[in-house]
Amino acid sequence: MFRLSLILSLSIGLVATSFSFAADTVMKDAAESTSNPDLSSENAVSQHPAPNDAHFDKQYYFADMHVLEAWAITKGTSECLVGVVDHGFDLEHPDLHANLLPGYVAEGMEHPVDYLNLLHGTAVAGLIAAQADNSIGIAGLAPKCKVVPAALGTHRWIRERTPESSRKWNELIGKEDGKAIRYLVDRGCKVINLSVGLGTVPMSDLEYALQADVVLVAASGNSNREDEWYEWAGVLDVLLVGGLDRKGQRWLAKPVEFRGRTVQQGSSYGKGLNVMAPMLDLVTCAPDIEEANVHLNKDTWTQMNFGMAMPGYLWEQGRGGTSWAAPMATALVALIRSLRPDLNHKQVIKIVEQGATDLGDEGWDKYTGWGQLNFHKSLELAKSWSTRG
Repeated sequence: MFRLSLILSLSIGLVATSFSFAADTVMKDAAESTSNPDLSSENAVSQHPAPNDAHFDKQYYFADMHVLEAWAITKGTSECLVGVVDHGFDLEHPDLHANLLPGYVAEGMEHPVDYLNLLHGTAVAGLIAAQADNSIGIAGLAPKCKVVPAALGTHRWIRERTPESSRKWNELIGKEDGKAIRYLVDRGCKVINLSVGLGTVPMSDLEYALQADVVLVAASGNSNREDEWYEWAGVLDVLLVGGLDRKGQRWLAKPVEFRGRTVQQGSSYGKGLNVMAPMLDLVTCAPDIEEANVHLNKDTWTQMNFGMAMPGYLWEQGRGGTSWAAPMATALVALIRSLRPDLNHKQVIKIVEQGATDLGDEGWDKYTGWGQLNFHKSLELAKSWSTRG
């Protein structure tokens, strides 16, 4: 049990440290969350039919973002392809496989079939498109859409942990990100999730996607700082998503010591920030593989040092990252593009912004953008949005 606990804890935390520009740190902030929060949403469920997925009662963010109301308009379509760029994916996950299409595998990279490599991408894909109403697991936010995965894998440079290896890794992974983006554009994806970040992706690859009318969605990061590149992200019309705590406020946590340095924690911000979404205490898909499952109970949650786990699922408690916020916006974009495929990427982003529930200072502000995602309001706006808008 200790070994799995260590594996799971590292598998989340290493992603943030391995990708210096990534967005998924998972340090605990007990002051922001309870150890066993009540994630039910009776009001939303009573007015709109809830899916029968086993863990739906823990998906509190459906109520926060008015998702069930939005589903009365659309749950997405299989014609709307969603690209997800990440480390790796559990392609046979029982809650995901029906919505995963053949995708991209980066050449020249390592692709180990283990929990660490598969976790991040599987979790992101699950938030977007896990099957709904199949009596198991969770419901994805856009459960009728299809995901095209792009697996970047890993490399020995990520394990060497020297300044030189880090430089080489960032240069390499930026190029691989760019190749994956171009593949997904050519496959016909109309929205691409980049929870792994934007920091070293060549500008030409981002422009390639935008010129093809693709919505790029990225996580803002977890370092509680104002990053300069957010400004050009805004200019390029990248949809940048920050993270909220359980109180609906920009996530902030105390700095922690990690590998001999002080790590600042909080949802990063800046001029390019568009919107916010929940990122703490989420339940999502995890690799459904023997390495982890032998230590878990298939009928009940097992308490680990990061939260709770069952075969194929992860329920973080007091933890999270903006990597989990980004796919929520990606799912909303997929629903809008399913409903209104005639709208261009600039119009779709505007709808997401105008549909958001305002937070912080009135209107846009650099800490919370235009506010929290509101699926229902955004889809209502989309229904009547002029193509000249």
